[in-house]
Amino acid sequence: MSATVLHTPEARGSKAIPLKEFQDKAQAALLAVIADTAAKIEADLPRRRQIALAQGVTLLRAPTGSGKTLTVGRTLEAAKGRLRRKTCWFWFTPYTGLVSQTREALASQCSGLRLRDVRTDRVVRGTRDGDVFVMTWASVASASKDARLARVDGEEAPGIDLMVAALRAESFHVGAVIDEAHVNFGTSAKQAAAFYLDVLRPDFTVLLTATPKDEELNRFRQAAKIGEVNRIEVGREEVVKACLNKVGIKAVHFRPDSKDERLLDMEEVAIFAGLERHRRVKGALAAAGIELTPLLLIQVDNEEKGKADPVQRVKDLLAAYGVAPQAVAVHTSGEPDPFFHTLAYDETKEILIFKVSAATGFDAPRAWTLVSLRQTTGTEFGLQILGRIMRVHQRVQHLHPYATKPVRVLPSVLDYGYVFLANPAAQPGMMLAAEEIKTIQDGIETVTGNAVVIDFGSRTAVLLDPKGGFAELLDPVEPESDFIDSGTGTAEPIEVRAPGVVETPRAAALRVQPLLELTEPLSMRLPPFTGAHPQPKAEPQARPPSLASYPLREDVAFPRKLAREVMPRSMDGLVACMAQRIEIDSSTLNLVRRTRGKVVVTEQDVFGTDRTTTTETVPLSALRISQQAQLTFRFNESIDERDLKPALAERLKTEVENAGMDPLDDKELRRAVDLIAMAKPHLLHEACRACLAQVVEIRQDEDIPSVYEGPVGLERAGESLYGVFPSDLNNEELAFARLLDDDQSGTVLWWLRNVSRARWAVSIVLPNGDRHYPDFVIGVDVRRRSKNSVALAEVKDDGRDGRLFATKNTDKVRTEHREYRSALMVFRDGSGEWFNVAYRPDIQRHVPGSRFTVGDLLWTH
Repeated sequence: MSATVLHTPEARGSKAIPLKEFQDKAQAALLAVIADTAAKIEADLPRRRQIALAQGVTLLRAPTGSGKTLTVGRTLEAAKGRLRRKTCWFWFTPYTGLVSQTREALASQCSGLRLRDVRTDRVVRGTRDGDVFVMTWASVASASKDARLARVDGEEAPGIDLMVAALRAESFHVGAVIDEAHVNFGTSAKQAAAFYLDVLRPDFTVLLTATPKDEELNRFRQAAKIGEVNRIEVGREEVVKACLNKVGIKAVHFRPDSKDERLLDMEEVAIFAGLERHRRVKGALAAAGIELTPLLLIQVDNEEKGKADPVQRVKDLLAAYGVAPQAVAVHTSGEPDPFFHTLAYDETKEILIFKVSAATGFDAPRAWTLVSLRQTTGTEFGLQILGRIMRVHQRVQHLHPYATKPVRVLPSVLDYGYVFLANPAAQPGMMLAAEEIKTIQDGIETVTGNAVVIDFGSRTAVLLDPKGGFAELLDPVEPESDFIDSGTGTAEPIEVRAPGVVETPRAAALRVQPLLELTEPLSMRLPPFTGAHPQPKAEPQARPPSLASYPLREDVAFPRKLAREVMPRSMDGLVACMAQRIEIDSSTLNLVRRTRGKVVVTEQDVFGTDRTTTTETVPLSALRISQQAQLTFRFNESIDERDLKPALAERLKTEVENAGMDPLDDKELRRAVDLIAMAKPHLLHEACRACLAQVVEIRQDEDIPSVYEGPVGLERAGESLYGVFPSDLNNEELAFARLLDDDQSGTVLWWLRNVSRARWAVSIVLPNGDRHYPDFVIGVDVRRRSKNSVALAEVKDDGRDGRLFATKNTDKVRTEHREYRSALMVFRDGSGEWFNVAYRPDIQRHVPGSRFTVGDLLWTH
């Protein structure tokens, strides 16, 4: 939460800003609660704490940018001199940066308040009505060195515990303002809770938040034993009409065109589009004669180990898009600090890159545009993001649509804030956050009327629950006492307590709490060890089936050694062949100069119904192209891209010159090679496939095993080299083997089950470097034009489970064995008919082909 005024040093002496109508109402209601609570404390001083808890807590809930700091600051000013006692206020913020931001806002717009520093100015004497200490919880309620020093009495100043007790002893009221109450106060923050409940014990508490959720408030109420709280709520519509919030926030996300998806990086797209919108805002301000430099916020994820620094990447992109380095500021701290605050107001900086989560309460009124590269999603993320760009800068409030009568209808780029999302999954979180903000409705509900003052003549008393009659007045009242929480959970009495005062129940509870939280040792929970370890049940072992030896046939001629392909020892010939063989036509050359791709851009007002969808062109991602091309070049682990890329670049250089195009420098050539490889990966594949047949080495040095070891009693097969159908055939393979065995045309002379990865088995080197082992090696008559008239066949299923038409099978269909030519791929359909698998160049896929006959074994290429 922060004020909507300028917090630059120059703003300290600026003219006081008049409160808006809704701020006036909120101030009046808050002041009335404070005055009524103070009056009832005076009427029944022994029950001071009970009265404060019953009605002294007020929640001010209003959207970011609504001026909560200004409203509360003016309320504290108005309370000066109005109460019977003086009041000293303690204002808590969650972050150090918000301390500076709040102090500057109060100094500029609430001159009647005196601001003091809890670190250096804890002298009780001279404290005035309306003094305000602005601090973080961590400065007084944590294990930090500064917090410990602030709690310890020194020679020149008391610790803050003693100071608060002394102020109360000097008849001061103590007030607390808890800024961003939804963030930094809850039962989980034990030290902060103990400090609030046992040391500060304020008479008046003001909770400030822009978040609609009540979970944190309810936890606070339970911890502090608070009944109902006073509620002052301001809806966003009122803040917009007061020209303090922008009309809407447009969330922008992108969907790449399917053809360009691999060429685009959505983070780069978001930065490019965000920068373009930022420049439009800048132009609109200049056209309106407004001397103001808008701020573009770019939020990045934290750096991951082993990956590039995300901040440096954004800086490099901005430089490539023409942004001067001196216009870019960077903040990488884990939480906002004073430097973060000043960066938002330094108009020499146009762009602020930051890693911290969207810095709750961070005030950046000159920000119109935010680019989020984070992967975080959810409502809390959306609330943080929306809060950063909802504000309207003071210098442009007169241009707001509601600044004129009648209200301006024609929209301006300045009317909206813009969030560009690299991660589309964040869009629902933004919408849910907007819905939550819209649930806040204008309203003031106070509980001061629940407590009444009863005049007994000689004294007065306050009934906190009038419906219960006077019974509560019969309960003994715990005397006021002050304790110092040492931060360890032990409450120690300080010197200003009255003689005979004993430890309060809460202090006693805090003291013994650590003992109650001890857990039972693990050894006490385990069953006693008997010394015997359970033994696993022995599974009955199946007896191996009886094996038989099936020798090779002697009655048929066949090669005793089969030819298998292996990669060549040197890749030089393959690389040179690929560089010359790769197809570079006019469509490929057109890629050389391509710099942009298409995205579908969706803009939606998260607070309204406006939604637009357009198609835009954005720069291609050099990083994405390089990364994807690297993957493409790794299609074959045996081919070194460091050799292949230069060879392709030389070929491309020649083709560019022959086409009469402007020559490319080395950097452009490297990018063009990457782009071609990424956009048309099949070209590398095709060139490799065509060249492999020329360079692969043939090994024919292992004999087919003389016997096949298999189960006893295998079915006889007339044309099988081992005379049986092997036991490892699946249903489809067995059916195909029967088809071969039943051939009556004399085409099939013999067949052999080709065992995958056996040293003697036929293998075909694929373009990716893997080796393909066809299912069958088949000897056919001399009409087949291959070595030893050998044919190869691969059997697949019918495609019902998708395996037949998997992409990897395309290479198997197309790649030829150097000696035995191509291997047929066949499958059986649902009716039992056998079909060939064919390749279609127009779609670069394999598809069902013609019906298979044994005669096809003769004529495959």
